[in-house]
Amino acid sequence: MTILLGVGTALAVTVLIVCIAVAMVATEPRPARTEKDVFGFGALQSTPDTDLPPLLRYPAGDGEQLAYRFYDSPADQILIFIHGSSYHGRSYHALASAVSASGAAKVILPNLRGHYQSGRHQGDVEYIGQLEDDIADLIAELRRQGHHGPLILGGHSSGGGFVIRFAGGTHAQLVSRFLLSSPVIPTSPTLREGSASGWAQLHTRRLIGMATLNAFGIRGFNALPVIEFNKPVRFWDGTETLSYSYRLSTSYHPRSRYASDLRGLAGKAVIFIGEHDEAVDAQRLQTLFARESPANQFQIVPDTNHFGIFTSARVHKMMIEWLLSENSNGCFGFRKNYVNNPPTVNPASTC
Repeated sequence: MTILLGVGTALAVTVLIVCIAVAMVATEPRPARTEKDVFGFGALQSTPDTDLPPLLRYPAGDGEQLAYRFYDSPADQILIFIHGSSYHGRSYHALASAVSASGAAKVILPNLRGHYQSGRHQGDVEYIGQLEDDIADLIAELRRQGHHGPLILGGHSSGGGFVIRFAGGTHAQLVSRFLLSSPVIPTSPTLREGSASGWAQLHTRRLIGMATLNAFGIRGFNALPVIEFNKPVRFWDGTETLSYSYRLSTSYHPRSRYASDLRGLAGKAVIFIGEHDEAVDAQRLQTLFARESPANQFQIVPDTNHFGIFTSARVHKMMIEWLLSENSNGCFGFRKNYVNNPPTVNPASTC
């Protein structure tokens, strides 16, 4: 009798929790915040279509044709660089061009599923973890095309967060090294104001409700939107994706318990972040990496913000040096005077 009473109580509590979670999912989001240009979109240089490599396609595991651009180079090494939230690979044309022209690496700029020209549903994926599977499929496609060099996975902002997630996942062995640029870790104390200084508007109640339901294996609501982005209307061009579903947002960032993902980087990563990054607190991010993944290299770039970390020619040179910096011991290093000068490879660095 006591056992039956205990089971009944547990069942009642579970039903109550699920009902509360469903109610939270059903709530309306808060009214939109006042429009704010958090990052300075007006400073970004537009690239003419004629200057861009063609948008290519590769088959994902579910048969969907996903988009990417390819920047060729004599190098065997390959850099797949993941874009940040709301836009797509086009923003990183200058970075990709500089890296490929230097001979440091071939560069691939994918448009993640749920973004411009990739996937059936804008702002959504089919299941949590699908973005990792898609990048594994892209790597398989590159191998089929005859590109067999070492592969580096890089990314900026949410793209950097995705790289951390990938390093902690089942496909991590496909990648030799990792390049993180202002990585976003939403559940960590590194994100300014919890919203990247107002860039991301979270539907917090729905997020909590969905996380609770997913803990009980209930995933039927995962296609609902949980986040919107505060990009001023005057900068829209029709190719942006300004809201994400729960399953896309979750797939794009490190797991809630992000420490294991960080440890997955295993001393094979470099992290670049601007001193004046508007989304991520550079000092807090450095402290987090020092605690959870200390073997990786960390570079705070002076006089640089969230967009400057991928548009600045000075930062491009730093990235190129790192890409070229593997020595005979498999270690990677910069001189410590990078604060005043672009870093140079330190041949004496050790793991």
